[in-house]
Amino acid sequence: MSDIKALPFKFDIEKIKEALNFIINKYGDCFAMGGNPWGMKDNNLQSLNIMGVKGYSGRPESGRNGIFTKSFNKSKNTYIDEILNTLSSMYTIGRIVIYKIGPNSILPKHIDSHPKILLPIITNTNCTTFLYNDDETIKAELNLLADGSTNLFNATSVLHSVSNFDKVNAGYRMTFDVIDYKPGAIKIN
Repeated sequence: MSDIKALPFKFDIEKIKEALNFIINKYGDCFAMGGNPWGMKDNNLQSLNIMGVKGYSGRPESGRNGIFTKSFNKSKNTYIDEILNTLSSMYTIGRIVIYKIGPNSILPKHIDSHPKILLPIITNTNCTTFLYNDDETIKAELNLLADGSTNLFNATSVLHSVSNFDKVNAGYRMTFDVIDYKPGAIKIN
C-alpha cells in the first residue's frame, strides 16, 4: 500500500513499555493533563506530548495543539530517547506523542499536518487503523501489531481514524511527526 510503508527499524517492545511506565510514574498519569486534542468529552481518547521542538505545531491549520514555546523531552534517558536518536538519522522529528485509546473508543476521521512514523506500544486484535477513500468509504483496515515495528504513514493526504473496540483494554500508540527528510531517508511515493 502506497500510503504506509514499513521501515527497517524494529525496537524492543518490552523496553518501550518500560519507558512508558517510567514516564507515567515520573510525571503521573499525565494523559489527563495532555487532554483530549479532539475536543470530545470522551476521556478514553487522550494524548501525551513526550517531545517537542520549539516553534513546532502539530496542527497549525486548526490552531489546536498550539505552537511549542520551548523545546522539551520527557523521554530523556529512556529507551524512547534511543528510538528518537535512531529515527533522527533519516528524519527530522518535530514531536513525539503517545496516544491512549481506551476501550470502545474511536479517534475521529482526520488528516494530519505532517507525515507520521507509527510505533504501536500496546494493541489488541480490536485496535484498528482505518484509511479512507476520498468519498469516505473504507480503503483499508490495518491492525498494526505492537512488536516494535515502525511504519511511515502519509497522514497528510489520507483521511484516517483509529479504533479500539476491545471491551476492557486500552491501546497505546506512539507517533513521531516527520517535519523533514534527511538524505537517504525512506519516503512515501
